[in-house]
Amino acid sequence: MSRELEPENRDKRRQAQENLDELQRVLAQIKAQEPPETEPAPPSDSEPVSAQAENAAPSDGEPVSAREEDAAPSDGEPAGAQVEDTAPSDGEPAGAPAEDAAPSDEEPAGAPAEDAPESSDDKPAEQPDAQAEDEQRQREALLEEQSRRRHAAQPAATVHLNKKPARKPSAKASQKRAARRRRQLMRLGTVVVVLLVLVVGVVSAVRALRGDGQTPDAGSGAPTDAQTQQDDLPASQQESAQYRAIKDDTSLPAYAREYPGLYAGAVDEPNEMSEEKVCYLTFDDGPSSNNTAKILDVLAEKGVKATFFLVTSEIDGNEALVQRIVDEGHTLGIHADNHVYGDLYPSVEGYLKDFAAAYDKIYELTGYRVQGFRFPGGSNNVVMERHGTYDAIVGEMTRRGFEYYDWNAYAHDAEEGDYTVEEMIRCAVSEVSASSRNDVFLLMHDAYGKDKTAQALSGIIDKLKEKGIEMLPVTNSTRPVHFEVNENTPPDMPEPESESDDGGDSSEAADEN
Repeated sequence: MSRELEPENRDKRRQAQENLDELQRVLAQIKAQEPPETEPAPPSDSEPVSAQAENAAPSDGEPVSAREEDAAPSDGEPAGAQVEDTAPSDGEPAGAPAEDAAPSDEEPAGAPAEDAPESSDDKPAEQPDAQAEDEQRQREALLEEQSRRRHAAQPAATVHLNKKPARKPSAKASQKRAARRRRQLMRLGTVVVVLLVLVVGVVSAVRALRGDGQTPDAGSGAPTDAQTQQDDLPASQQESAQYRAIKDDTSLPAYAREYPGLYAGAVDEPNEMSEEKVCYLTFDDGPSSNNTAKILDVLAEKGVKATFFLVTSEIDGNEALVQRIVDEGHTLGIHADNHVYGDLYPSVEGYLKDFAAAYDKIYELTGYRVQGFRFPGGSNNVVMERHGTYDAIVGEMTRRGFEYYDWNAYAHDAEEGDYTVEEMIRCAVSEVSASSRNDVFLLMHDAYGKDKTAQALSGIIDKLKEKGIEMLPVTNSTRPVHFEVNENTPPDMPEPESESDDGGDSSEAADEN
């Protein structure tokens, strides 16, 4: 009976082989369309055996279709599918069905095997057809299950999300953030400053309460009540450093401790004589509303600076002229306050009183602390000589740092003689040129009635410039002229004609120099 059925079995095997080849072609096409498989992860304990076998690496040279079919079936797969997926014997084509493989324990007893011994039992002829159909259904079910598993097991890593790249912040946004940060820092700085001010205020208040009205430390920099009181005093009464250094010196006369602010910072040693001849234009007895103003106009026109020794009793009504002298770069000096010889020279106390009054007036008006002065009548005047106060007065004034300036040239504008403008120009230029010293102090006046001086000044300046003689104002570095040291009083200088019993001068003498 087995020989009678052999042709049919060969047809079925051939049909099964063709179906299997067709199936392999389909699988190959599916495989070609699928993305390359990633390296399989190690199977977990709970993963089905079929999934582990399906992801196992194929042996060298094994075709893709064989790798597909060699995966171990799951527990519920038919036994016939297992027989079909077993490895082929040597020499057998890779795609040939494994019909000669031994059936597994779970394979049905009725499954046909080509090399199995024929059963002695008689079976109907339709049984091989039913068995082949059953095998075909099992094979299709296996392929369907494998296809389902394969598509379900696609790795998620093959899916690429279309993510947008991170946006780089724009320059405008960066500027906004920087401005916002600056505003925050400014607000923080303001808060810190306010807090510091509050802390300082609280600390100061606490110290003031604890101090019970005591003055601050000397190094604190805060003004004390004593300093405030000092500032309210006249300039000659404000204590200076020079005064504090001598106020306890009992060897000095009493008048040395008077006027504690009446000190200057004159140079300690005489300055050197100028190498070239220099003329210092000096004006006494001003200011006057008419002549001082005219003289300032000429000086401004010629670009020359001069020195004004003021009689401060004449300042009232002429304050603007005094301020103009300072503003235009000229030098202010003291001549006197009242210019009365009988009040000035009989004693040191009398001279200091007059000098302090002039000093305070000039400082109050201009803030200018005078350092230079000129004695009315010169330092060798006969009234001072008669009272014998020259050494004491000159010694006290130089001890306080002030410097006095006599003269060694004269414009002849204070005499009774009626000099013309041309004569005044000639005399002034001649005496300046003939002086034995390079530092020449030219005496002139800007008081009321000295109109010719204002008229002659322009010609005097022009003639001195023609001779190449420079004209400068007196400064602290100027080498002074002293009659008793350098030159005598010019022979044509007038002297006081008479002196009263109380030491006062006649009105005529009081108007001179």
